[in-house]
Amino acid sequence: MLFDIDGVIVDSELLHCLTFNELLAPLGIRISEAEWCRRFVGKGSGSIMRTLFAEHGIQEDPVEWADRRRQLYVQRIAQGALHAIPGFLDLYASVRETVLKVAFVTSASPVTIGPTLRMLGLEGRQPVIDITQVHAPKPDPESYILAAQVVGVPPARCLVFEDSPTGVAAAKAAKMRCVALTTTNPAADLHGADLILPDFRGWTIQALLARLRLPSNS
Repeated sequence: MLFDIDGVIVDSELLHCLTFNELLAPLGIRISEAEWCRRFVGKGSGSIMRTLFAEHGIQEDPVEWADRRRQLYVQRIAQGALHAIPGFLDLYASVRETVLKVAFVTSASPVTIGPTLRMLGLEGRQPVIDITQVHAPKPDPESYILAAQVVGVPPARCLVFEDSPTGVAAAKAAKMRCVALTTTNPAADLHGADLILPDFRGWTIQALLARLRLPSNS
């Protein structure tokens, strides 16, 4: 079981967008929620900041501003602005009742991943593949291929949970099955997924595996 983090286990995409806008307002930059979902979900803070600065002609260090944005996001987590995707914690509990192996696979930085998983009580429980461990971010399949190696499960027996076209493309390029959530993007944009759900409510991992005709012992 390979879970993306933002938009899959936590309802965080709007918070990411809001903190970008909060930080960049003095520079005259604002990202609409629709633009965020269409262009930036799954891209990583550094890449997003470089794109925005290039488009707006900002002569500042995008790396420094990306770091500042991450710290602002962490502050907002500490203030209680982040919540689990509905049904995720119950689904995760059903996974823990099996021998299935789990990893988190994200384009985010360790700076934001730690506080996010800590908020859910999941820090240190599973391997995490983050943006610092790969050369090519999603939609390249590198992160999912690496995750399969880390958990010791062949790609064909891996099930990925994603919320963006970029993430779905990465999972399918890695030759994995994929469940997509419409927490961030509409179903029409997630057409490559094997199953599309609004969230995890009402599902156990056993029911999902049976629906997808996947084995329950990997």
